[in-house]
Amino acid sequence: MAITDKTRKVLWGRSGNRCAICRQVLVIERTAADADAVVGDECHIHSGAKNGPRYEESLDREKLDEIDNLLLLCRVHHKMIDDQAETYTAELLRSIKSNHEKWVNAKFENEPLSEPIRIVRFKKEIPEHLLPVESGHALLNLVSGCHGHYPYHSDDLSDDEIDLVGGFIQNISDWADFSDDLDTVNKLKTGKSLTEEIAQLKVAGFDVFCARERQQMRGGIGAPKDFYVYHIAVVKEGDQQIVPLPENDTSEAE
Repeated sequence: MAITDKTRKVLWGRSGNRCAICRQVLVIERTAADADAVVGDECHIHSGAKNGPRYEESLDREKLDEIDNLLLLCRVHHKMIDDQAETYTAELLRSIKSNHEKWVNAKFENEPLSEPIRIVRFKKEIPEHLLPVESGHALLNLVSGCHGHYPYHSDDLSDDEIDLVGGFIQNISDWADFSDDLDTVNKLKTGKSLTEEIAQLKVAGFDVFCARERQQMRGGIGAPKDFYVYHIAVVKEGDQQIVPLPENDTSEAE
């Protein structure tokens, strides 16, 4: 699973482009020399990783990327709630999220309605094919700074293969969330670890492919904002189903 465009729209819309804890704006306006900077993260209340913050074994994995398990935070508070998971319990985070959405509604209920938030995709930015990846360092560079992903995998996987492939894709999603907070040493260690995981997949008969895509959020408050997602495929050797054209995508394309 991955966070869908619709879910992303709902999350950012209900949160008013602000952190649910400190209420800072999550997109920094562009300058004369640089583009806009997205400093907000779509955070999971319950992690999908067994050793992750607030992991709940009984939670249906299909619901991990649904709106009820997500809240919008700045990167400082994202790291804080994950490092201090005993303090920031799932119940507390749901309360924080609910109170923040009530604050957003109260703040803007008397202001003129703005254009609805929508996600725009650009045909020239959608990768025609994904690139083969054998280096964990290269993969980490591709997913760093991304705020969503499109996963692909071969059909007819065995239960063991589902665990292997699904676990790897989830692991990459978790590292994408934390990558900007890693120092140089930990980035090198993470890259080495991912290289070993890719090698294990290779031994099991799987290849890894990845690419980035620029998308744009329009509507709501302020000017259009660019952000990035990544496409990742873990497919059996010789499988040609690596063209990233999601059938259920409903976002605009230009």
